[in-house]
Amino acid sequence: MADYRKHEAQEWAWQTLKGQWTTLVTPFTPDNQVDTEGMRRNIRHVQSLGVRGGGCTWNMGEFWSLTESERRLVMDTVADEAAGHWLIGAHVTHTSLNESIALANHAEQRGFDLLIIAPSYMVTRTEDQVVDFVRQVADSTGLGIMFYNSPQFGITISPQGLKRLCAIPNVVGVKEASFNQQISIETHLLVGRDAIISTPDEWIFHKAKELGFHQQVMFANTSDWRFDTPRHNYYTQFIDRATAGDHDMEFYNRYLKDIKALSDKWWGGAMKKMGGALPVAMCKAWGEMMGMAGGSVRAPLVDLTPEEKAELWSELEPLLPQAAPAQPAREIIQGRPHAPWLNGSPVANVRDGRSGLNESGMMLLVSAQNKAEAMEADRGGADIIDLKNLQEALVGSAHPNLVREVRDFIPAHKHVSVTLGVVPNQPGTVAMAVHAAAMMDATSVKVGFQVADYETAVEVLQESRAAIGNADTKLIGSLFADNLLFEGGLDPHLMVQLAVDGECDGFLIDTLTKDGRNLFDFMPEPVLRDMVMEAKQAGLSTALSGHLKLENLDELARINPDIVGVRGAVCSSGERDRGVAWEAVAYFKEQLDLRKTGVIDVRAPVFATPGGNGYENGHSNGNGNTGWTVIDGRGKNCAGVIAALSRQMEYDRTSFIEAILHDALNIYDVIYWAEQAGHRLLTQRKEDDGTLRVLIQPYGNGSH
Repeated sequence: MADYRKHEAQEWAWQTLKGQWTTLVTPFTPDNQVDTEGMRRNIRHVQSLGVRGGGCTWNMGEFWSLTESERRLVMDTVADEAAGHWLIGAHVTHTSLNESIALANHAEQRGFDLLIIAPSYMVTRTEDQVVDFVRQVADSTGLGIMFYNSPQFGITISPQGLKRLCAIPNVVGVKEASFNQQISIETHLLVGRDAIISTPDEWIFHKAKELGFHQQVMFANTSDWRFDTPRHNYYTQFIDRATAGDHDMEFYNRYLKDIKALSDKWWGGAMKKMGGALPVAMCKAWGEMMGMAGGSVRAPLVDLTPEEKAELWSELEPLLPQAAPAQPAREIIQGRPHAPWLNGSPVANVRDGRSGLNESGMMLLVSAQNKAEAMEADRGGADIIDLKNLQEALVGSAHPNLVREVRDFIPAHKHVSVTLGVVPNQPGTVAMAVHAAAMMDATSVKVGFQVADYETAVEVLQESRAAIGNADTKLIGSLFADNLLFEGGLDPHLMVQLAVDGECDGFLIDTLTKDGRNLFDFMPEPVLRDMVMEAKQAGLSTALSGHLKLENLDELARINPDIVGVRGAVCSSGERDRGVAWEAVAYFKEQLDLRKTGVIDVRAPVFATPGGNGYENGHSNGNGNTGWTVIDGRGKNCAGVIAALSRQMEYDRTSFIEAILHDALNIYDVIYWAEQAGHRLLTQRKEDDGTLRVLIQPYGNGSH
């Protein structure tokens, strides 16, 4: 919400308009209505990239296709979602001066920080007309205005004309998008000392350095949400640094050059195909591939064809920041593609064992019982949103309609799991429920057993596996740590063997009793750690839950399951029967990440660096062996790393193994695994990028 008066607009702009601003598309539902929920998700997604602010209903927002009420609806949605905590601008250009003024007043009333205005199209042919039009809108509002200089409106304003526009008291600057480099450069040189000039392309920073001017804001483009992910916001980082005067072209060339070249290729090709119209269809399709809401474009624009979308994806996928790092020349042993609970969307590649956001180490699962809670969990940064029904024995199954509804609004790269709860000892009935979850694109389905005999539980899981078929939904077997409190309860210590025999992708240990006791009251840390380690060696994903709280994070970090499941700890009052609160989710996630990265060291001191063993050059340690295998664990789930190590040891005990690790907790697990198996840790070397290279001499290779 603007916190300045009209005569302070220019000073406010100099102090506030900095870094990367985004341009929002207007997503549409399949029946061609404005998708307000999609718009909210898009805003949250863009905010997660670190973008300073965003503008709505510009050309990319298809303002020309919106009714007057739809333009106001988009403004209302953006203002409500921003909630005064994120800078927002509204584009208010219209052929009618009165309607432009009305839109400007509406934006001001709804708490927008800034207006964007372009020439009134159709009959506007002279710069005098444009200056007069903008002055009348400016006179009617107290908000600052960024003028939008684009040939899309039928006239391109000269640098001299832009200087006249910036003389209007509350016109604070220009988005100079003429696609004419000479106009952009001249405008910066002529007007840039008096008003904010922003050319929405990176080439301007090179010219700024060469010619001695400075651009303090990228106002605005779509490159943030087309190039970045929340974990790898390289574009936003580059713009924030460049607009502060740090033109790090080495960083740009390393992380952005190739994807920008692809963007330029498709941008230019799409504009040529549409006779010069902005490539809204291409950007919407690209955004959907990144997990954004888009939908079709409105007439007279046309969508990309399925063939064009497939071609775009085939060229985009290898360039995304979550793609695997280039493999070293030496042999790489990849882990089994068991990655926990991933879906089959383009951004979440199940087949190579990587999540869409290059996750490694513990992920946060938050249980939700309705759409509102799911939205809170998503906003707070939960890695997995787990749907359940708390009214059915506290671990019951959510209604299919809720699963569909949540799966529809959660971005494709995010994980939505389904809990079936305590299932009956009826293989056919459970298999039908599992099949339904797979058909609704659940990323995983959890099948739990309380009172059951082992053989029946195995049969239920095997039939469930058959029911999933070729779907990407992961089957998770579940036992409860407090099962032994119930007569005939299936022993939770059998969990790993049950998951293996039942052909599961992973397991979950949870609790049923909700009397204040939690997981660790029934199974101590050493028992759980051994269980998790055994499962990782078998290539299973691992999850722990059961009334866990913040104070349990150190224990959990030492155990290092792939997934930590919570609910009560992220509710508004810390109680399970209160709603999930995004602030609590974000804080829990932050604390978990501090342990993943090693900022909070849960078992210091650990590292000891042995003396020279011939590691630096990779030569023999004196036993005549020169074999060497590399296992690259960066961005991999810990279970995949340890399973790969175990298989390599079974296959070849003569070669030395170099494990490349990044996640701090995964490092502890590999060291623990090696020590337990009797392998010898020769060296541990930390690199400048934070990775640790561990050289392991297998047991039996002259080490014992």
